Amino acid sequence: NVRVMVFNPVGEREAKDEELVLVNPRVVNRSKGQTVFEEGCLSFPNILGDVRRSKEVVIEAQDLEGQKFRLTLDGLPARIFLHEFDHLQGTLFHDRMAPKVLKEVKAELVALEKQFESENPGVAYQSV
Repeated sequence: NVRVMVFNPVGEREAKDEELVLVNPRVVNRSKGQTVFEEGCLSFPNILGDVRRSKEVVIEAQDLEGQKFRLTLDGLPARIFLHEFDHLQGTLFHDRMAPKVLKEVKAELVALEKQFESENPGVAYQSV
């Protein structure tokens, strides 16, 4: 299996030259230091919640030519990578929320599920 991630570590849509393609990325090291920051996800429009993540992450991946490389990311780029990497792992940002935070957004998540069900009858999904 090949897992591919494209992400922009500067977090700006206009900065197309900053986009990275990571083939089969893996986390080599995570800093013990963590930060809490309000995250959102395009898969869950208008839902925001605090998520705790490592401040720094070291990753290994391949480029489109198959060349391996190592990258150290910190701050916002580390957070963006970890959020997108979670998608490859089948983990969503609300899975990383503290129980209290998840409780605050649960009704909104359930409303999105109901909307999805009505617009996509018979399509399976993982319920929150």
